Amino acid sequence: MVNKKRFVLVFLLVFMAFSIVASASSDKKDGNTAVKEEKAKNVEPIRNQQGNVLIENENYQMQLEESTLGLIIKDLNTGFQYETTKTDEISNASWQGFMKSGVSVEFYSQKSTMPERVDLLKGTPKVTYLYYNDGFDAELFYETYDFHMTLEVRLTGEGMTAGVKKDSISEGETYKLGAIYLYPMLGATKLGEEEGYMLVPEGAGALIDLSDNHGKFKTPYTKKIFGENVGIDKSEISEVFKPAVTEPEAITVPVFGMIYSKKQQGFLGIVEEGQYNAEILAYPNGVTTEFNWITTKFHYREVYTMQTAASSGVPTYEKTPYMRDIKINYQFVSGDKADYTGLAKTYQSYLVDQGLLTAKGDKFQVKLDFFGADTKKWFIFHVVVPMTTVKQVDEITSDLIRNEITDILPVYTGWQAKGNSLALGSGKFKIERKLGDQKKLFHLIEKLQQKDIELVLNQDFLKANPSRFYNTSKDIVKGINQVIVEEPTNASVFDAMHYFTPSKSYDLVSRFKKRYDGTAVTNVGLLSITNELFSYYSGGDIYTRGDTAQRTIDIVNQFDGINLSLEYPNVYLWDAADQYFDMPMSTSNYSYLSKEIPFLPIVLKGYLPYWAKDYNFEANEKEFYLKMIEYGAYPSFLVTGESPNQLRNTNSSYIYTSEYAVLKGTIEQYYKEMGDVLRLVEGVPIKSHQYIESDVVLVLYDNGVQIYINYSDEDYKVGDLTVSAMSFSVK
Repeated sequence: MVNKKRFVLVFLLVFMAFSIVASASSDKKDGNTAVKEEKAKNVEPIRNQQGNVLIENENYQMQLEESTLGLIIKDLNTGFQYETTKTDEISNASWQGFMKSGVSVEFYSQKSTMPERVDLLKGTPKVTYLYYNDGFDAELFYETYDFHMTLEVRLTGEGMTAGVKKDSISEGETYKLGAIYLYPMLGATKLGEEEGYMLVPEGAGALIDLSDNHGKFKTPYTKKIFGENVGIDKSEISEVFKPAVTEPEAITVPVFGMIYSKKQQGFLGIVEEGQYNAEILAYPNGVTTEFNWITTKFHYREVYTMQTAASSGVPTYEKTPYMRDIKINYQFVSGDKADYTGLAKTYQSYLVDQGLLTAKGDKFQVKLDFFGADTKKWFIFHVVVPMTTVKQVDEITSDLIRNEITDILPVYTGWQAKGNSLALGSGKFKIERKLGDQKKLFHLIEKLQQKDIELVLNQDFLKANPSRFYNTSKDIVKGINQVIVEEPTNASVFDAMHYFTPSKSYDLVSRFKKRYDGTAVTNVGLLSITNELFSYYSGGDIYTRGDTAQRTIDIVNQFDGINLSLEYPNVYLWDAADQYFDMPMSTSNYSYLSKEIPFLPIVLKGYLPYWAKDYNFEANEKEFYLKMIEYGAYPSFLVTGESPNQLRNTNSSYIYTSEYAVLKGTIEQYYKEMGDVLRLVEGVPIKSHQYIESDVVLVLYDNGVQIYINYSDEDYKVGDLTVSAMSFSVK
């Protein structure tokens, strides 16, 4: 018994000793790992003869000039170099400093809403470097402005990234952070020294040529990513019965680019973080300097009008900044990828890798936007004006099917009680009784489904009719100046609309789904909320555009299991979309835009099917027709059973051609002619798009289909193929 106790005691002592040794060994091992990781973060930099730091991977070499944060990035496969700083003795001191600095910062003082831009020469910050195997951190302290931030730069297999974490930013009392520029002069060219162009992503896409402009352009390209901010920006007012102010095309993807055609090099800048409060800047030569340059400006505070009276106010900047991480991912391209098609394919691959773009079912279909009803004023009442009943939708689709037009996508708008305008904000989702009842609507949906046709019900969960009563403290969007936001309509019945807050929109979606879940309604189209992004004041707090974007994603995700069509959606909603409506076919026609290109269609083709805007509202029908062929966009028509004359005194008075009896022939023509071409490339990615002449375009698809589009007034011959003037040919 005693021997047994001794054995147990010895065993325990041996086990404890082993554990102590093992623990010490483990601690030593963990310590060594920590040391190795720390060494990886604190590597001794390699320098060249000029004293500049060298960082390299298998594809690129980065050279850092520590005094300016300037970079020279060399493509090791081609030998081409991208520089981030430029020397210019002609411009004033402010612009010279901007061009010689890798980073610039804008500050507001307590006395002015005019920002002061500070570069590394003027601001003379103290810079402390921390080096990594793949890049560096640069901690900047601007003593005069009592401002800190840390720039993080990394070399990647595709190029480089540059960013600033929000936690690294601190500001003092006198000067407040307004905006940050990260390597704005990367790839800049002087006058016409390089052949090529800058890419701006407005509309479907546009180019700004790098040729010498001889000073003819005076203003730069500046446009916010994801459109204007109604919570800050003042809307352009259109007077009733006068031509509406034309809305410029928006930016729905956070990218920009530069291509050097002759040298077959270029880059795509992808704004990965901070995109919701950023804008794309593109300066053609002659605008301020002799250089062509393009970048992103990250705003932390913006200037708005603070109300001091009912109709007046004073400009002021936001007191609370929108602090968030910012980051640009620069991806370099070369060889046959160095053109706008290559940039689009680069972005396509990026979105696929991020899970924001997946292949959806693609089938050529003519979209028929059936307009249900609207209201007009009669004395003190509003009277519903029915335009297309459920029965008429049935009759029109049946007539088309009898004429062998079977690939159709019917979309029903203005079907709600009280019609298109008055229904906005009602929170009720019954069908207007003058159009039919729910039973008839469900019967039509099921009848069409038997013919492999899906009826989409359009719904706007953002707009609110101003004639209704709302809880304005939490349900209606107020700008950050605490004034209710109004969207002008340029119409006589309701001259403006309000916006619902994201929380209210979320509640409305829940109510809609509760009513229609488990019914025949399996296809829904979303309007407005898909591309309106704003900051707002609610319940004593200010919500940012980033907050609104995240809440919009939550709203859209409620439709899980529903086939979802989105109107001109911003990129952060693409993964939720099954169909893309209202693909833009043009740009804003600014004088310095040299060409329109199908950047968005090249990104989307083969993944997400898309339709053009309604044919009815295009002044140049022939050119619009050819653009759809060029962009691979399916056609759309706004259709009514009744004459649009009946809409004369409604908010839909802008509709002047819509009656099915009038449009039937055009619908049949588009169905046959466009269908014969676009069915050949259903679900097929675009391989290349190029201007072979100034007015002649060639689109090549992955399956070998070639489409020539001739926009000129003369026939064009290529080999044994003749493309007639203002026409197209398929090879």
